[in-house]
Amino acid sequence: MTGPSRHLGPPVASRMHVGLLSPAWPSSVYPNGIVSYVDCLRAELIRQGHRVTVFAVVVADACTDPSVFRVAPSLGARISEALARRVLGRRTSLFDFGRTIAATIASRHAVDPLDVVEMEESFGWPAHVAEDTGLPVVVKLHGPTFLTLAEEDLKTAFGAEKVRREGEALQRQQVLTAPSRCTLTDTVARYALHPALAEQVVNPLSAAADLPLWQLDRCDRDTLLFIGRFDKIKGADILLRAYAELLKDRPRLKLVFVGPDDGLRQSDGSFIHLREFVAALANPALERGLSYRGRLDRSEIPALRTSALVTVIPSRRENQPYTALEAMLQGCPVVCADTSGLSEIVVDGITGLKAQAQDPADLAAKIKRIVDDPALGETLGRAARAYVLEHHAPATVVRQTLDVYRRAIEMHGRHRP
Repeated sequence: MTGPSRHLGPPVASRMHVGLLSPAWPSSVYPNGIVSYVDCLRAELIRQGHRVTVFAVVVADACTDPSVFRVAPSLGARISEALARRVLGRRTSLFDFGRTIAATIASRHAVDPLDVVEMEESFGWPAHVAEDTGLPVVVKLHGPTFLTLAEEDLKTAFGAEKVRREGEALQRQQVLTAPSRCTLTDTVARYALHPALAEQVVNPLSAAADLPLWQLDRCDRDTLLFIGRFDKIKGADILLRAYAELLKDRPRLKLVFVGPDDGLRQSDGSFIHLREFVAALANPALERGLSYRGRLDRSEIPALRTSALVTVIPSRRENQPYTALEAMLQGCPVVCADTSGLSEIVVDGITGLKAQAQDPADLAAKIKRIVDDPALGETLGRAARAYVLEHHAPATVVRQTLDVYRRAIEMHGRHRP
């Protein structure tokens, strides 16, 4: 296994036609980490002179981009599915959807040949795409499921089957990349993989010209911000307990919560949702100070980040979250859990503060350091922005990505000089 590419070879002489799979499109409508990744990668590939076709599972009705194709079953496949449902009482599962993805890609490839396809590992879909299209496939590990589902979800029949299917598919892939070292290492170890190429390639992030930057004299020093789902992995329950602790000495603190309420799965399989969880804490001050905004339009998030003193990321596990990278790019002070991919992008005391994972008391203590010393937050935010601009610049990331594509094509025997 190798780290990020350093010997990238000569410039690419020929231009590639790259196929990218995205769960949805466009990113302005669907705020999702993988969609954000595909959007940024696509823009830079095009800027560098390459062609990109996006294959998306869900496409907004307003999208008219001719290079974006919705993944949908053919008429024949729909008829077969209807017959199977009527005669056998069987429905095609998500695990079989890889065939639909492959058919959509193959259909487009027949008209406008692709050089390489990059896609996520979800549900084991890459195995179908590689087999049915005959194209070189680069699998970007945005999950995998065994790392991104809570323990309670992994114990379900669906969770176990998803883990198994992804493992079987990954064992047949030759080229793997991942944004974080830990995800790549853990996945290779978990499934005893022996890919021909396994490389860390970080997530790219571009800075819009009008992106607002965090400024100490313009933020609300009594506001904390959380952006993410209310579920086990994102750790909002840990933050709420930390917030309750902070309120004992800082009763004016407010917590703005942005994101869907997916609920925390309990040991008995049931879910507890945000309002129930907050009520169970029996803390009137917390209920008064908590502002739950639910899902917001992506365009509203940058201003929210600059209005808060601290962006908190208490996740139990992360790969390389855009939630953190985007906050850092805006120069926001970040307090995060010292875990998995977060540990790789946040240097404690330099580009943010890190608390012990799943420890509300330590999380509260780290947040309190910035509440008590806002100038420290200013210093951390400035360094965080510089880090992202240097290490996650799209031009650099795409050069590394193209090097992986080139080697994947060569290994596949489809190299075009």
